[in-house]
Amino acid sequence: MSRKNLELIIFGKDIDQLGSEEENDELPISKKDNDQLNSEEDSDEEDSDEEDSDGEDYNRLGSEENNDKVSSEENNSPEENNSLEENNNQLSPEESNIRVVVGLDFGTTYSGFAYCHVSEERNLCSNDIWHGETRYLKTNTVLQYDAEYNKVKCWGAPALAKKKRRRVRKQDNSEGSIPVELFKLHLGDLSDEVKPKLPVDYKKAITDYLREIGEVIKDTIKTRWPLIDYFENILLVITVPAEFSDKSKAIMRVCAFNAGLIKEECSTNLQFTTEPEAAAVYCMENLEGQNLARAGTNFMIVDCGGGTVDLTTRKIINDKQLGEITERTGDFCGSTFIDAEFIKYLRKILGDVPMDLLRDNDYGQMQYLIQQFCRNCKIPFSGDDPDFSYELDIQEAVPILKQYVTDDDIRKTLEEVEWVIDIDFEIMKSIFEPVVQRILHLIKAQLDNAQETCSAMFLVGGFSESKYLQKKIKQEFSHRVNNISVPTQPMAAISRGAAIYGLSIKLNDLNNIGNDGNMKCVISSRVLKYTYGIIYHTKWKEIRNIEKPLVAILKNFIV
Repeated sequence: MSRKNLELIIFGKDIDQLGSEEENDELPISKKDNDQLNSEEDSDEEDSDEEDSDGEDYNRLGSEENNDKVSSEENNSPEENNSLEENNNQLSPEESNIRVVVGLDFGTTYSGFAYCHVSEERNLCSNDIWHGETRYLKTNTVLQYDAEYNKVKCWGAPALAKKKRRRVRKQDNSEGSIPVELFKLHLGDLSDEVKPKLPVDYKKAITDYLREIGEVIKDTIKTRWPLIDYFENILLVITVPAEFSDKSKAIMRVCAFNAGLIKEECSTNLQFTTEPEAAAVYCMENLEGQNLARAGTNFMIVDCGGGTVDLTTRKIINDKQLGEITERTGDFCGSTFIDAEFIKYLRKILGDVPMDLLRDNDYGQMQYLIQQFCRNCKIPFSGDDPDFSYELDIQEAVPILKQYVTDDDIRKTLEEVEWVIDIDFEIMKSIFEPVVQRILHLIKAQLDNAQETCSAMFLVGGFSESKYLQKKIKQEFSHRVNNISVPTQPMAAISRGAAIYGLSIKLNDLNNIGNDGNMKCVISSRVLKYTYGIIYHTKWKEIRNIEKPLVAILKNFIV
């Protein structure tokens, strides 16, 4: 019977594990139809041919000799390759040239990187030199432009908003521009009301920032290994939130190319992994200290960043491999949304009009106001001291705000307290709780979906250092997870995990996994985000007995 009108249907989310040959056998496609998709053997042979001709293997960066030894049947099923492609939006790098792996954590509020030579993978380094100062593992994801917003004047911590000076030199035009920040949020699926207003296109800001931090990466590599060619010998792994779409990752790739991080836009020396996956790779080593580094152990990663909170639940397959229990999830409820709650609180005190005027006319001063809140309230608040209190002096911190308050009743009230706003224990709880509750909801959903015992939970990312957030998570889930902890250097967990992940790809040879003592770990399976199927229609032909062909057609689709 002739068939036509193929229709591709996305059935939705699926949490079946990758790499199951039984699932491949159960694909809802009739094998009796020569017009349908190729058989598994043809697919395997085609994959194998592609490996031999192009050297493109989605799962490893091994040598060409290893590629000849490892067939696609021994490595990944076609579905695994599709999942890896969907997750990383990449091809495999130039396999014989990689000498150094760099993991770049491009964050909403802070960014950093780690690096390692492939022959010295135990000597993984986190960069802690920023703008000539040695101390911090990350620098601020902020840019300061000239007055026309064409050229970057400074970036990172030096670009942060500063208290407005009473007198400005005539030749100093730095007051003509405002610090540009939070531009990464424009890559997320957020409403326009939530996305920050920027004086430049967000793609330009991302490109300019990647260019600046890229220069630090290049200088660092050149200092350590002068003979290494950046474009030929460097594998760059950039982390992205779990909820980023393929479109967002494609935009990141274009920005990285325009920033000079890769030689060609389609360069295979740039790869992506999700932030929770990178954190999971990093936290594997912490399981050893808790005597949990054994096959079958399940653990959860809660990556609390500036813009997003991302979660993943992993299972140790063996001492070298990680599998995935549930689909990676995340939401926009990072630490910057605590700042947004603080602004909401000020609106209740000062009114909407003054805050809107401050945002529109003196955005740099609003940023400075938020900095003062973070330094004096958000970071030190633990929820343990009921006597917590901070006096926010509007006249001292942001004097320009006074002239925007025109409501007589509000002015009178604030003048009576000399323009000082008290932020006490209960107010801080009210600022934290809306965001914290969203995080707790994410964790609960992840635990419920896993349907297996979770032996450990690791809190990573800059926001994970919040004592109040740690306290609330432990109070809520200590009865379900015995070990809830923050690993060493939680702010660097993502970049270090990305570098380790890159090393794992470089060294990954599934034939020799038991013999390769250098291999730290490898992601052996991921949960499919989407399941694809084929449905077809037959050309209508009027017949007397419609039941038999209809049943035959349905059998092709019912598993």
